[in-house]
Amino acid sequence: MTDAQTIASRFIEALNERDFETIGSFLDEDVALDTLTGQRTIGAGPLRMNVMSYFRHFDERFSDMVLMHDAFGQRVAVDVTARGHYRETMPGFPEASGQSYSIPSIFVFEFENGSVTRLSHYRNIRVFEKALAP
Repeated sequence: MTDAQTIASRFIEALNERDFETIGSFLDEDVALDTLTGQRTIGAGPLRMNVMSYFRHFDERFSDMVLMHDAFGQRVAVDVTARGHYRETMPGFPEASGQSYSIPSIFVFEFENGSVTRLSHYRNIRVFEKALAP
């Protein structure tokens, strides 16, 4: 496993453990986060706040991790299954009532000098919204 793959794997594990200190240790101060709703956040502090807010709405864990990387070790994609419960209504999403879901999800990490400089989170948003529909 490359260093970038190790960091990406540990990042996903830290998400599952809600270990925001470890998550922060992997981030460049000017990291860009592209969320599954199409929003872009810049900065390590705002990224941590965005992730904490997301987990307030969705009690989610990631499993079945498959890591892929480019030839230069600058980008890593992590294909996972997101399993969770929708516990608090998120603006722009259906009403929360504890719906459970399991959906494929992909994280793409971009690295520079051993730090995450960009993180993008992808999933089929229409399939996700359908799974959340009451």
